Amino acid sequence: MNLWLILLIISVAFLIMEMFTPTLFFINLSIAAAVSAFIAYCGYSGTVITFVFLIISIATIGLIRPILLGKMQNKKEQTGMDDKYIGKTAKVITNVTKDDGRVSIYGEEWQAKLDQTSQDEVVNAGEQVKIISVDSIIFTVEKVKEN
Repeated sequence: MNLWLILLIISVAFLIMEMFTPTLFFINLSIAAAVSAFIAYCGYSGTVITFVFLIISIATIGLIRPILLGKMQNKKEQTGMDDKYIGKTAKVITNVTKDDGRVSIYGEEWQAKLDQTSQDEVVNAGEQVKIISVDSIIFTVEKVKEN
């Protein structure tokens, strides 16, 4: 089997490993293996191919990975869920219990459940609830108290 083909397979294997362990480490090795496969396809020696793989691996891990990790951290901090939904009032679409229910806010429908400390057992469809927290795509709500 040709060396360039082996390196291309290794590149794909690193890419698959990155999909299962999103650490932004294996993607760098995948890029280095792909470039090395191209260099091997062009007919360069094993020494040149090894040198190219090492240089690109070190460069991408040392320079590109920190930038990508920083961007990922910023995305996690700026989801916008807290500012957009928490503390707002939503309309109950299907009865909300401590286990399940659906609410509507800003024209969007979301899964919801009552806060575990809530005195209410169920909030009926059509009533208003206040969103007190967001866990992934599930709102934790409490019944809006009538004045």
